[in-house]
Amino acid sequence: MSTATTHELSAAIRTHHRSLADTLDTYTAEVEAGITDLDAARLVELLDGLTGFLSGDLLPHAAGEEKTLYPALDPIIREHGSPTATMLVDHEYIGNYSRQITETARALRSADQHTRTDLARKLARQLIQLQGLFDVHLAKEERVYLPLVEQAVSAGDQQALLAALHEEAHGAAGEKDAAEADALEVRHLPPAQRHQVIFERFNALPVGGSFVLVNDHDPKPLYYQLVAEYKGELLWEYLEAGPEVWRVRMGKDQ
Repeated sequence: MSTATTHELSAAIRTHHRSLADTLDTYTAEVEAGITDLDAARLVELLDGLTGFLSGDLLPHAAGEEKTLYPALDPIIREHGSPTATMLVDHEYIGNYSRQITETARALRSADQHTRTDLARKLARQLIQLQGLFDVHLAKEERVYLPLVEQAVSAGDQQALLAALHEEAHGAAGEKDAAEADALEVRHLPPAQRHQVIFERFNALPVGGSFVLVNDHDPKPLYYQLVAEYKGELLWEYLEAGPEVWRVRMGKDQ
């Protein structure tokens, strides 16, 4: 069997997913732009299109997957996969939305009147996206996983799990605080001032020291300047590469 044939189902589903997501995004953007400003005829057209899309496309897609795809996947997941893998994807997107919200909130703090409205709308949309995902994530944990814990995990082991959860949460919070203290945020600075601030921080580093540069574009020109001076001693590691935020671990390698 050819690769094209074996991937035909996945390709078709991915294409349909993208089509559904793009359509929903189009409706969301139009509503976000202000439906109260539309004339009556355009408002009716938009609302009819939106509700028709939900009832005629999105919900039938979900129903079809429940009746056909998921039952076919159940035995495969039991044998080859991880039953909690989808929860990890949820966490990935919760992290992505949280970072986006943090970036927008930071921009909103110093925004002028001209950009404040657009940023506020962007923040509201990001919060709604996070809230929707988080609601579903909590429901999955409480309706699927916690009953299994109650049925199959002893009281002593449940206490141990609870203690481990608390310990991990506190540890992650400490790592976050350390990461924020380690960051050099330059996006609020005029472009003409950024290199001076970055070089001052970099030149003050001891050998083996580093920090995380947070910028709104790829600081590649800075890399070429530093690599010419420090050659094999430069530490330069991309932690996040756009499209809106770049984070680079930069330092003096030992």
